Amino acid sequence: STSSASEASFGAGAAAGEDNLVWLEEVLGEDALNWVRGQNDRAVSDLGDLENTEAYRRILGILDSKEKIPYVSRLGDWYYNFWQDETHQKGIWRRTTLESYRTAAPKWETVLDVDALAVKEGVSWVWGGYDALDEG
Repeated sequence: STSSASEASFGAGAAAGEDNLVWLEEVLGEDALNWVRGQNDRAVSDLGDLENTEAYRRILGILDSKEKIPYVSRLGDWYYNFWQDETHQKGIWRRTTLESYRTAAPKWETVLDVDALAVKEGVSWVWGGYDALDEG
């Protein structure tokens, strides 16, 4: 049997072992999108539009601040950092030397520009971190 997007309860109408929400797996399907829009409308109705709150504006200001500390991790002789800003919304993975990192304006070498890669390949890539090969 199939379930409709109008079912509000996650357990409603499902026989033992039957997934009545399988229609949500089609994430771009009209039923799934309509259900999500309905949930969003319900949340805004219950909580208010959070984007219009002082807390939202304060948090957004912190996240958008240009005064971020570039935290690094060391791999061999290089210090790597994943960075996002208004120019690199998807982010860049970059590296520098310890000597350069200790200066007020480190000189970074871009290792991977996720935004440029997404444009070049026509794929909306998302940074998922890195795994370093242990060569020693």
